[in-house]
Amino acid sequence: MRVLMYGWEFPPRISGGLGVACYAIVKELARQNVDVTLVLPFAVQAESQINGTKFITCDSPANFNSRNTHGTVDIKYTGLTSALTPYFSSMDLQQVMKHANLEDSLQILEKISLPAEIKHIIEASLRSADLSTISGKYGVGLLTEVLNYALLAGNLARNNPHDVIHAHDWLTILAALEAKKISHKPLVLHIHALETDRSGEWVDQRIFAIEKYGMEHADRIITVSQYTKNMAIKHYGIPANKISVVHNGTYFSTTNFAARANPERPRMVLFLGRITQQKGPYFFVKIAEKILKKRKDIQFVLVGTGDLFRDMIEKVAELRIGTNVHFTGFLANEQVKRIFALADVYVMPSVSEPFGLSCLEALVHKVPVVISKQSGVAEVLKNVLVADFWDVDDMAAKVLAMLEYKALYETSLNQSYAEVTHLTWSKTAEAILRVYTQLQGK
Repeated sequence: MRVLMYGWEFPPRISGGLGVACYAIVKELARQNVDVTLVLPFAVQAESQINGTKFITCDSPANFNSRNTHGTVDIKYTGLTSALTPYFSSMDLQQVMKHANLEDSLQILEKISLPAEIKHIIEASLRSADLSTISGKYGVGLLTEVLNYALLAGNLARNNPHDVIHAHDWLTILAALEAKKISHKPLVLHIHALETDRSGEWVDQRIFAIEKYGMEHADRIITVSQYTKNMAIKHYGIPANKISVVHNGTYFSTTNFAARANPERPRMVLFLGRITQQKGPYFFVKIAEKILKKRKDIQFVLVGTGDLFRDMIEKVAELRIGTNVHFTGFLANEQVKRIFALADVYVMPSVSEPFGLSCLEALVHKVPVVISKQSGVAEVLKNVLVADFWDVDDMAAKVLAMLEYKALYETSLNQSYAEVTHLTWSKTAEAILRVYTQLQGK
C-alpha cells in the first residue's frame, strides 16, 4: 500500500493536536509496512523523521527541479514561509502580512481547480485584507501559503506513485484535490477539527467553503469522533455513510511523580491548550474564581498561547486572582511532561472539542481529568467527570471534589487510566488502513 499524505504540522513544529496526530499516524502506518510519502510545507529535522517514510518539503526550490518535465506543469516557485499556523494573534500580523503577495496569490488561485463561487470568496478576502481589518485568527498570509502549498504539493502526485491520497484538515484539502485531479486515486480526508469547532458562531466563510468542498469531493472522510461526524452531517450536509469514525490514540511514557508526592507543595489545577475561544480558557478562569472563594491554597496554571492570551491575563487581573492563576505560554514536550508531573487535576472546558488529545495525555501522566460534555474523547472515556462547558458551577464543584475526596480522586483516575490503555496509536493506524483497503476494493 502506497500513500501520498499531505500534512501541515509535524513535530517539533506544532501548535496543537494536529501535528501530534500526524506524527503518530505516519509512524504507526510505517510499522504496518505502509509506504507513506509525507508532504509538508517545511523541512523536518532528522530526529523527527521516521524510518520507511519519504519526506518531501515545500520550502526549497531544490525539491521541485522536475516540476516542468511534463510540459503541462506551470509552477512559479514562490516558496513557503513554514512559520504560519492556523492560529496567531493580532500582534503577529505585521510579520504575517509581509509574506502575502496579492498578485502571486491571485495567479495561484486561478490555477487551482475550485468552483467559481469559492474562488470569488477567497479572491474577495485577498483583495480586501489589510492590517486595519484583519482581527487575528486567519490572515491573508496563511491563505496565501495554503494556496501556494496546494499548487506546489498537489503537483507532486505526478512523480510519486501512490494508491491512496490522505489529507489532514482544511490546510491540505486543496493540495490533495490537486493531486487527485492528476492521479485519479481515491482521496481520504481526515478531519481533526472543523471551522464550526474553531470559530463557533463566527465562522470564516472561506475556510467553511474549502472544508465543505473538500468533504464533498473526497472519496472517504475520517473523523476523530462521532461528535465531529455529527458536526459534518449537521453543518456541512455530508452523508453519514461517507464518514468513518477513527478515534485518536496515545503513547505511554515513564513519568517521575516524585514532585506530586511532596506534601509541602501547593495543589495545582491545569489547563493545557490553545488560548482560543474553542478551548474555553474563559470558563477555566471562572472555575478558578469560584474555587478560590472556598480555598485559597489552590494554584491554577494555563499552558499555551493563542489569540485570547492577553484577554485572559486581563480577565485574571480584573477578578483579582492573579496570585493564584499563572500563564506559562507555549511549552515544549519535555516541559509539558514536567508540568503534568506537578498537576493534581486536569480541566478541559472546551466549547467544542473534536477529540481532546490533551485529556489522554493527562491520564497517561496519572492526572485525573474533568472535561466538557462537548468533546469527542468523552465517547471513549466513560469514567471521567464531565460537565457542560458553560456550567462553571458544576465543573468547579467536580474539580473541588476531586481535590478534597481521595477515594473519588483514586477511583476516577484508576478507572479512566484503565480505559486509556486500550487507546493506542497502533489501533488508530489499523482502522485507517482498513479505510484504505475498503477504498481499493471498490
